[in-house]
Amino acid sequence: MTRVVNKYSQERNNKKNKITLSGEDIKEGLTAVLSIKMPDPKFSSQTKDKLVSSEIRLIVESIISDKVSTWFDQNPSIAKTVLEKITQAAMARDVARKARDSVRRKGAFELSGLPGKLADCQIQKKEGTELFIVEGDSAGGSAKQGRVREYQAVLPLRGKILNTFVNGKSNGDDHATKALSKMMSSNEIVTLINALGTGSKDFNLENLRYDKIVIMTDADVDGSHIRTLLLTFFNNYPFNQLIENGHIYLAQPPLFKVTKSNKSVYIKDEKSLEEYIFKVSGKADKKIKKGSLEYNKFMQEQREKLSIQRFKGLGEMNPEELWQTTLNPENRTMLRVQYTKGTKEKSKEDQKMIEILMGDEVAPRKDFITSNALEVINLDI
Repeated sequence: MTRVVNKYSQERNNKKNKITLSGEDIKEGLTAVLSIKMPDPKFSSQTKDKLVSSEIRLIVESIISDKVSTWFDQNPSIAKTVLEKITQAAMARDVARKARDSVRRKGAFELSGLPGKLADCQIQKKEGTELFIVEGDSAGGSAKQGRVREYQAVLPLRGKILNTFVNGKSNGDDHATKALSKMMSSNEIVTLINALGTGSKDFNLENLRYDKIVIMTDADVDGSHIRTLLLTFFNNYPFNQLIENGHIYLAQPPLFKVTKSNKSVYIKDEKSLEEYIFKVSGKADKKIKKGSLEYNKFMQEQREKLSIQRFKGLGEMNPEELWQTTLNPENRTMLRVQYTKGTKEKSKEDQKMIEILMGDEVAPRKDFITSNALEVINLDI
């Protein structure tokens, strides 16, 4: 032991003369540490399975650290593998912790453990049920009052959820673990997963609680962003199975309410509003060049004759209006979310577009915006 300590001291004090300890030196030193008699040994616990005396700990840590660092420098491939294992284990621990902390539903239709803001439907079977995901408590209040409680459920989410896109290969355990870890780090996403009932790491499509999951956001730029973030989440494995099996829908709430002669009409967007104005003016067949002085003057005159209300959000609608325009199956318009080739794996172009728009790389997104800027018809800013 004395020889090893002397070598250690000489190496620390003489920086010019580098001394390399061999494996035998380390073995001898560790053996000596285990057998040395110390006047006041300190242990980490009552079981005395770990010696933590500072004078010995510094010597052992220095020798082991130097040797292990040198060995990793000489074997970079193994060092990379070790680091990947450490990172993956940390992610797995984080996912397990999130899963323990989140209150998940034990059974498919058990009422306990559901998110507090979820206004659930009354029927027990999944067929015919609908879950409306809305933005904020304001829209959630109108939706909860306007829905049919028997088969329609409402889940308000607070603001914009986390962007859950993870760059990397679309397959492999490491990529799936990163995506799942990122998803479980958001309380709003955990709330959504609990409402769906499918689980996350132990995903089971048969436990899905609703036949239709409807994303119902405002008809403005913020609503479009929230809708895009939710679709990015559903595109991640294993939740992409919900899209592949036709469970994800987009509600189409109106943007305008036009009143003329005490008769109201709900209109989806600017383009539909222009078509309606031409129709009621009796000049539907007359072509006026869009953007010309004549066109602008005509539209201004016709708008003044109508009472046009632009909805800033779903929360501005009263429950009856929301039912008639967005919730009523007889009147509403909904879009089913589908992959162009049926499945995520086959739809390479879809995944490329999602990567450009939602990925970490800024340059491809900037190029996309620059290339398509002139094609934008209605820019809501």
